[in-house]
Amino acid sequence: MTGQTLQVVQFVHPGFEYHRREHVGRRGDRSGVMGWKPGRSQHDRKFLLAAGSLFDRDAGRDHESVPLGFWGEWEAPSVFWRVESAGRPLPVIVHAPFRPTSRPAGSVQNTDPMVFGDSFVYSNCLQAAFRILRFLSPGSMVLFGRHARTGGRASFGLDTCLVIHRPPTMAPVLADGGWGADLLTDVVLGPLRSEGWAGGDLTVYFGQRRSPVSPDPFSYFPARLMRDSPPLFARPELCPAGALHGVISPEKPQGIKVTANLTITDRDAVWAEVAEQVTRQGCGLGYHVPPPPVLGPNAARSAAQHTPRPLDS
Repeated sequence: MTGQTLQVVQFVHPGFEYHRREHVGRRGDRSGVMGWKPGRSQHDRKFLLAAGSLFDRDAGRDHESVPLGFWGEWEAPSVFWRVESAGRPLPVIVHAPFRPTSRPAGSVQNTDPMVFGDSFVYSNCLQAAFRILRFLSPGSMVLFGRHARTGGRASFGLDTCLVIHRPPTMAPVLADGGWGADLLTDVVLGPLRSEGWAGGDLTVYFGQRRSPVSPDPFSYFPARLMRDSPPLFARPELCPAGALHGVISPEKPQGIKVTANLTITDRDAVWAEVAEQVTRQGCGLGYHVPPPPVLGPNAARSAAQHTPRPLDS
């Protein structure tokens, strides 16, 4: 990246959590299975339960392959449970993601950004509307989150920090491919094709993974250890303080804010400030979650009868 300038993008994606009857049943339904979200409909978020890895900055230690709770996007099916909660900005429903045993019929929603699998992926959202999103430099950072306004105060709540690892891949939304062979095809590119994507090739970015022997910034999602119960939390708010001054705008309700022409030192300072604010709000940095397991409908319904927990294959 010598001599190359970087960007930091505040990316405001809409939606709180799925709550409508067609998604999670009636209020009296304490648990169940939410199917794949139909294509060309509004994206919302899920508070997810999955086994993964987390870095605790305060303790300076990693927790690997442990049950985590975190906010994220997963438009493929999930087992859900209603939980005791004070309500917004806390979740009232938690989801354990899984993949069905066969390709969905008809048009279904894609997941973007996606934090599951070998690398975080950002592949399509708003790329048709904002040309710059197709030409971000390796080492740049995208901060995905939600705008909210409570009691007249605006906020930006972070759910995903993606540090771009390498030059992006231009990916055509073409081939069908086999089901279950590739997570990116199954839950991102295939669903985009089913939705009638007409934007040409996609610029697919892969996130920098955490290395225990390197201090370099890595991609993560704010997360908490599940321990004995679902670890409910509101998305950490990012304030325009320190290195984030002028980079984050809590008042921005939608779209993107791009801070360009940054050096590596500038980017590192922004990443450190974001991680510090997330840590102060009681979250660790979740950096890896394996692909959700493949489950048939009977196994998914059976899992819904148990207490909230990550799913096994």
